[in-house]
Amino acid sequence: MTIKPAKIEFNQDGTPVACDFDDVYFSNHNGLLETRYVFLENNHLPQRWLDESAQPFHIAETGFGTGLNFLASWQLFQQTAQPSRHLHFTSTEKFPLDKKDLILALTQWPELAEFSEQLIQQYPDLVDGCHRLTFDKGRVLLDLHFGDVKQIFPTMHNSKDGIVDAWFLDGFAPSKNPQMWNDELYEQLARLSKQGATLATFTAAGIVKRGLAQQGFTIKKVKGFGRKRDMLTGVFDCPDINRHSQSYFQRQSLRKKTSEPIHVGIIGGGIAAANLAISLVQKGLRVTIMCKDAELAKGASGNPQGGFYPQLNAQANITSRVQALAFGFAARRYQQILQAGFSYRHDWCGVLQLAFNDSVLARQNAMIEKSIWPSSLVEAYTTQQCTEHAGIDVPYSGFHIPQGGWICPPDLVTASIAYAQSIGCCEVKLNHYIKSVKSVSTGWQVESFEQSLAFDSVIIATGSELHHVEQSQCLPINLVRGQVEAIPTQAPIDSLKTVLCHKGYMTPALEGRHALGSTYIKEDTSRAYRQEEQATNLQTHQKAMSNASWVHELKTDNMGRAAIRCSLPDHLAVVGALFDPNRQTEQFQHLYKALPQTSYPDAEDLNGLYVFAGLGSRGLTTAPLFAEVLASQLTGEALPMDNQLLSALSPNRFLVKNLIRTQPQK
Repeated sequence: MTIKPAKIEFNQDGTPVACDFDDVYFSNHNGLLETRYVFLENNHLPQRWLDESAQPFHIAETGFGTGLNFLASWQLFQQTAQPSRHLHFTSTEKFPLDKKDLILALTQWPELAEFSEQLIQQYPDLVDGCHRLTFDKGRVLLDLHFGDVKQIFPTMHNSKDGIVDAWFLDGFAPSKNPQMWNDELYEQLARLSKQGATLATFTAAGIVKRGLAQQGFTIKKVKGFGRKRDMLTGVFDCPDINRHSQSYFQRQSLRKKTSEPIHVGIIGGGIAAANLAISLVQKGLRVTIMCKDAELAKGASGNPQGGFYPQLNAQANITSRVQALAFGFAARRYQQILQAGFSYRHDWCGVLQLAFNDSVLARQNAMIEKSIWPSSLVEAYTTQQCTEHAGIDVPYSGFHIPQGGWICPPDLVTASIAYAQSIGCCEVKLNHYIKSVKSVSTGWQVESFEQSLAFDSVIIATGSELHHVEQSQCLPINLVRGQVEAIPTQAPIDSLKTVLCHKGYMTPALEGRHALGSTYIKEDTSRAYRQEEQATNLQTHQKAMSNASWVHELKTDNMGRAAIRCSLPDHLAVVGALFDPNRQTEQFQHLYKALPQTSYPDAEDLNGLYVFAGLGSRGLTTAPLFAEVLASQLTGEALPMDNQLLSALSPNRFLVKNLIRTQPQK
């Protein structure tokens, strides 16, 4: 859902001022010195970064504003922290700056240019939710939550020990922004804090001091910055607090007791496995990919071209929110792979989603009227604009997704794994067919025809072959055959400059051929090319684009590829810990009573065995963010999604829904 941008002006000192709050974003005197004193010095940074802990140091703040606090923290962290340390920074913003205002505001701090330029480059679309930005090959993470802090913190996933080491309580003054500074906020600060977490805030208001003290913070006044007499600091000291996350998403993480990095085995060789490799090595883990084929990306990730775009709806429902947030994360990751020097064939040529019938036109008009999504993500195009952008006659209006395009998935998989290998330890074993995965005292044993391998943790990312691993057979997967044509380029489509989407899709040419697809045949696992499906694909395009004369003249030559997609009944992926269905049925046998979720125990899982599957035909868009969620779960980091979205992806969701609906027999 679109977030309303901040209305700002710049005063005579060049300081940004929020028109709606009549307050400055930082001190007129020197905003950077203010940040360094109030937040960095009074949270005892960088002294707390000097040890060589493998756990990331997690700062959270209220009010991202111009990002000055984050940038100053990042700069200090780079200058002083031990190389083994990672920085995780979480921030919230109800009224984020639009990009042009952010650029102007940050010009005041040339000493931060190295960092602010990277922030500006990755600054996300103004969409409600958590946007994870990664810097320095994953050593620095920024979770930028757009929305109201009153909704963000209560839905933020937690661990039993808390997740935050230090708080920056920023935002406009309590007298000008009383809706933020309240008991609900202080309660959430306590819920998310680790024992001993510190806080600092520029304000010394008594209502803030008393509210924090009531939630277990030991508060004291210290000298304020500049002309300000006082400010507050604090330490959290309440070991018995209830940190329940209000989510069935399982939180179990691995924390190895030895100095050796956690070793994770990934079963699979496609887009899911490649993105897992990146996310895991960025967090300092050792990875071994086990692929049954002689080459990577021989399954559903093997098509020569795939459209890259989010599937958005006229409502900001779970599916749309996942798509919008995942698309942004994927776009940032794919750019970073290229910037690191690892190439793959692609074209950010945009995507046109055509209003090819009255029903689609009505849905698109509803999206425009409701202003659900920002124009930077999707914009309405007239028939003339569609034709001009496509380079061929397109007699339909539609939506243009400017950041979209097409990617060669096999190239991307190869480049992604090479990128992971450039960051950390990532081994690939080809021709490695898995016979079994067994729990052992030291972790997990993976048996193949070639050898037996031991891991601390194993992730099953095998796509359509998910049920070949016994522990994943509790998941209700659907297998769907899809055939994509590779038609020879010909006039006039040799001039096509963008991806066209309707009931099917067609791409610009790659090596003289266009991808045209795709069929969807349930429970058919044959990968043989079929002429009858070629006819189906052609007919789909001819029917959807019947007003375009050229579509009836398309010629094919029996070239294409069939693959098997894996999906779930609700068309969302499964991302997380695998579980024993009998044990969880026993745990949650009283869900039908609809008691408060805090009444039920934390879900028990198969400690160290995870699943990542069910991407369907949307893997290019969703795999990077889903992999990041799973890697963060495994390492115990804060998760880059709220509880509602996490629950929608949790592998145990079908069991939970069934138990909610069903009263056990007596």
